[in-house]
Amino acid sequence: MAIAEMRKFRLVGLDSDRAEIMTALSESGVFESSPTTEIEGTSDAVSASSESLLTERARVSAAIEIVEGALKENPFSGNVGSDKRITAKRLFVSHGDIAAVGEKREALGNTVKEILALGSERTEVRSAMHKLVGEENRLRAYLPCTDKFSDFGETEHTFALLISSRSRETVRALGELAETVSYGEGLYGVVALKRQRPKILDIITGAGCTVCPYSSDKTAAEETEALCSKKEDMEGRDLDLLDMTADYAGMLPDLKLLYDWYSLEAEKAAVAEKCRGTRRTFVIEGWVPACEEKSLREKLLAITENLEIYSEEPCEDDTPPTAYNDNKLLAPFQALTDQYSPPSYNEPDPAPFTAIFFFLFFGMMTADAGYGAVLALFSAVLIKVLRPDPGLKNLLALVGICSVSAIIWGVLFGSLFGLDFGSGQFGIGIFDTEATAGLWFNPLEEPLMMLVISLIVGAVHILVGFLFGMYKHFRRGQITDALFDDGFQAVTYVGVIMLLLAMGTVLFELDTHAMTVAPDVPLWYSGFDALLFPGLIVMLVGLLGSVLTRGRKRRGIMSKIVSGLGGLYNIVNVLSDVLSYARVFGIALASCAIGYAFNILVEMIGSGGGVLIVAAAVLAVVLHAFNLAMGVLSAYVHNARLQYLEFYGKFYEGGGRAFAPMGRNTKYARINRTAK
Repeated sequence: MAIAEMRKFRLVGLDSDRAEIMTALSESGVFESSPTTEIEGTSDAVSASSESLLTERARVSAAIEIVEGALKENPFSGNVGSDKRITAKRLFVSHGDIAAVGEKREALGNTVKEILALGSERTEVRSAMHKLVGEENRLRAYLPCTDKFSDFGETEHTFALLISSRSRETVRALGELAETVSYGEGLYGVVALKRQRPKILDIITGAGCTVCPYSSDKTAAEETEALCSKKEDMEGRDLDLLDMTADYAGMLPDLKLLYDWYSLEAEKAAVAEKCRGTRRTFVIEGWVPACEEKSLREKLLAITENLEIYSEEPCEDDTPPTAYNDNKLLAPFQALTDQYSPPSYNEPDPAPFTAIFFFLFFGMMTADAGYGAVLALFSAVLIKVLRPDPGLKNLLALVGICSVSAIIWGVLFGSLFGLDFGSGQFGIGIFDTEATAGLWFNPLEEPLMMLVISLIVGAVHILVGFLFGMYKHFRRGQITDALFDDGFQAVTYVGVIMLLLAMGTVLFELDTHAMTVAPDVPLWYSGFDALLFPGLIVMLVGLLGSVLTRGRKRRGIMSKIVSGLGGLYNIVNVLSDVLSYARVFGIALASCAIGYAFNILVEMIGSGGGVLIVAAAVLAVVLHAFNLAMGVLSAYVHNARLQYLEFYGKFYEGGGRAFAPMGRNTKYARINRTAK
């Protein structure tokens, strides 16, 4: 449906034109390369390796990280405010802007070298500072001793040690062999004859005592002071290096574009490595959307006339990538499908039906006009201000589109920020109505109706899935599979829908009173009770047909019978599949009830008057923001689950490969392909 038709594209040109043609293919953004078919008389094309380009890109990336890191540490340095592009996550540029930066790569390479040198020096300085801190911490243990470290040494007949020990028993043991002096805090001086040295060292080692490793002509205090002075000098140097690095902030836009230039050049080199050719020619193959083929052909022939272009439809053995026709309304829902798996090229695109039911379920779960209006405004502002990447943009657009459904269902239910404007049990009595000011009903007052509606819509959702499966099998010429596998299942769910409509009248008596805005119209049509027995018959026909045809591909009578009886399990599947949609009812009811409870709490606080009114207003905003966030998260997650498991599970194969054209592999640049 929305999947674009693809064409296999082959170019044969002169090697002298290859670089310019590669650039044109990259800038077009519509050509995806594929390994070139082996052709007699050709060999692998000789081209520059992409590895060297990727190596240079890695250096640029490291430089960018160093400068950005410096700006995070000191955001007031580097004159950031003079150029908003410095802090921008994305740069909106043309191909010409990236090419211009590529021409300056030699000068920018020197800048990269300078930044990397600053980063390397700063790493060394900070490593040295870390060592000084460790050395200072070790010296602190010897601060109680006011003697010089050199005083603890050897003479002709004696030796002296400075040790730290937490065991007084060890010190007493040493006292029998040597003279000990206490400096406090477990620090001792030991003086003994040289002949006692082995015994003393054995005692010290066995007790885990630490022998002072220092031997300078300074005291511990003097050494510590000297270390502090060195550390201060290094801290000053570190700050200087930080400022020097941050001064390169103005180069960030060019460095980011240089990074993307290397990315695009590396991509061209990688594509060239897939080519084949002769000494003077080259051959390149790939895929192009059929709607873009004419314009791409014209661009390439404008470069040179010495170019042969061949185009053909995919063969049966080909696996074309999946690309979508440009449809801004469906794009967010196609992205939702891609999160599960892109459709294969020959598979119908489920996005239109996904859009309908995701839109419907999201609104039913949120079901508040106020929340919907906030979501619409929130998503529109974020898209306008942030100008986000396609992934986030699709998510925000999805929420924005579905917020319309929330507004519609909020009006149907008469809910605005958890308020019901009727005078019923859950209303606040602004309008003189018996129940709700909504166009239909209040889920809190009619929970059974909400449950039945959720199950009916769910059964319709599953029915569409089986109809989609029938369509897919018919397209492939699999008539019996379409009729027996999907057809009988579809009949089963038609019966389920009829039964649910009848049960709303027969079991739940949902037509007990009329709609508020239309007194002559009941909430539920009482004539649905006539569908009870027809619905039961239709459902049983569908189940029986599934059982009788389930084993048609098996060999042997017994095998067919056993397989058919196994089809009785479908009864359990039908019930579990339909009951899965009770989550729509549960989330909608929870959101309404929580919003109603929050309003009661806010009303109780605000009834005190004065400052409490302001506090109640602030609390109302916070509580409803929380309810909205939780409601949107639940609506998205459970809605996606219903699409992926209950809907796609009935027909969808997926396993497609997303179209990945050249020229879009950029990290920082958002390229305007219409600009020069």
